[in-house]
Amino acid sequence: MSRSVTVATKLTKKEAELIERISKDYGFMNKSEAIRSAIRLYINLMTLPSRERLRVLQIVNELVAPSNASSSDLVEQVHAEEDSV
Repeated sequence: MSRSVTVATKLTKKEAELIERISKDYGFMNKSEAIRSAIRLYINLMTLPSRERLRVLQIVNELVAPSNASSSDLVEQVHAEEDSV
């Protein structure tokens, strides 16, 4: 059974531009579809053990928005998430 939920958020200009670019680059029909896919990915990632989740996040990060974040930064982020749960 599927249930619809409406979510509203404010995005920075940079975030909005990134979503627009991703929508076009990856062939999403619209920004809403891209965001729905991102939410589903996030929910699925949360079910993975930390090490596997970290590896997937590294791959996604490099594909979508390459950054200067090091592996150790990402490891610290995963540990912080685990501590907050």
